[in-house]
Amino acid sequence: MNELLDYYWSKIKLLIIPYLLFMFLLVFPINYYVLTPGGITPVENLITVDYNQDKVIEGSISSTYVMSVNRPSFFEFIIGYFSKYSSIDKLSGSNLSYTNEEITQISFVDKATSVDASIIVAYNEMSKNNSEILIAYDEAILVYGKSTYLSNYDTIAFGDEFIQMVGDNDVICTTTSEIAVNSQLGNTYTFTFRNAEGETYIVDLTKNEDTGLFGITLKLYYIVIKEDTFPSYSEASTNIGGPSGGLLQTLSIYNMLSDTDITHGLKIAGTGTIDYDGSVGYIGGVKQKVATAYLNRVDIFFMPYLDETYYYDNYMEALRACEELGIDPEGWLVPVASFADALDYLNNLGGDLS
Repeated sequence: MNELLDYYWSKIKLLIIPYLLFMFLLVFPINYYVLTPGGITPVENLITVDYNQDKVIEGSISSTYVMSVNRPSFFEFIIGYFSKYSSIDKLSGSNLSYTNEEITQISFVDKATSVDASIIVAYNEMSKNNSEILIAYDEAILVYGKSTYLSNYDTIAFGDEFIQMVGDNDVICTTTSEIAVNSQLGNTYTFTFRNAEGETYIVDLTKNEDTGLFGITLKLYYIVIKEDTFPSYSEASTNIGGPSGGLLQTLSIYNMLSDTDITHGLKIAGTGTIDYDGSVGYIGGVKQKVATAYLNRVDIFFMPYLDETYYYDNYMEALRACEELGIDPEGWLVPVASFADALDYLNNLGGDLS
């Protein structure tokens, strides 16, 4: 009887061990991230401006997104490693301590604030030629980062607005510089925040004696005041995060405000963050975005151009990606450092369209 059990157990082990190994490779996460090509999204599907309703836009303006897998399984890692379209790198900095859900939350904060920045830049530019266009916005200091030693870590969410801190001698502090001046190591202070639902809440935070910080990163943004802005606009919900659609969002919003069509019937896409002064900033996933745009038969693809001597210059990365993927960049890959550069390029395709 024992010999028979041993026999069957030996056979079962031959099946179980490979199965367990396969399941381990399938689900065990590792601290890397994998970027793969995604798709393009017409900005008008996300942002619609209630203006020039009878205007016909013959082309399209789309942002480009990539698929990011944070902490992939070993199986996903191997697939990404052998794909010519994928890139793999280690998670670093704060992302190492953040959960995948928190990384996603930050990307949605980036997306929401980039939409506001796009609206501000496009409306301000169009208001120079059209006195009907009005844009109103205000400063907001939002939570952008949290350290593991932050007290009340789970209470404070990414994107919550900082309202004030009661400092030493009961001084009310409303800026990050005031916080630094009116707080001491090891002491506990009362902070007021406003969450996404518009509700204010109060927490006590202690300044860490080892780091000299509260363990929270606050960042200044400008948020559009919708009721004081004309024309009105609406935003659709999206599961695509990140700030890299800023430039293309700005171009599309500007085109919705304009009496003429800056697309010239072309399929326009690209990538690049947008700052409040109209400058275009660095993005990640260059190779994947180049591949995505090319596979989607885009006519013009805008890419941030920062400085040809800068190691991480996006345009130089894009040129290398084109060479690697067998794409001719001539007349297709367009370097820009600002919204004005991109607008001038489109204007020059068919005269001044402003």
